[in-house]
Amino acid sequence: MTASNVEKAVVPPDHLAIWDDPREALYGRVTIDLETCDGCKLCTVVCPANILELYGPKDNLKVRIKEDFTGCMSCNNCYAICAGQAVIASEPYDFAGYYEQKRIGKFEFPRKF
Repeated sequence: MTASNVEKAVVPPDHLAIWDDPREALYGRVTIDLETCDGCKLCTVVCPANILELYGPKDNLKVRIKEDFTGCMSCNNCYAICAGQAVIASEPYDFAGYYEQKRIGKFEFPRKF
């Protein structure tokens, strides 16, 4: 299930989101740069939503989004672990009602001290 072209539901503030209703749970989107991806598989290992998989010939593996994915959590673990920065959660999730996403800014690489 994808959330493309789905309008967000308007619900009371104390409403709990129905996770498999695309109007109430608009999941994030993942962008993959296939030119940069080296097929290391690290992003597939760290993805808590389990939406990434490797595909292609053995000598040229690339990552892709599973066809039946049900929700990127916008954690950006894929971006943090990718050495070539080929994978990134490009849009945050947004849940209807009580769990509405806070708008705290765009995704960025972790700070360095």
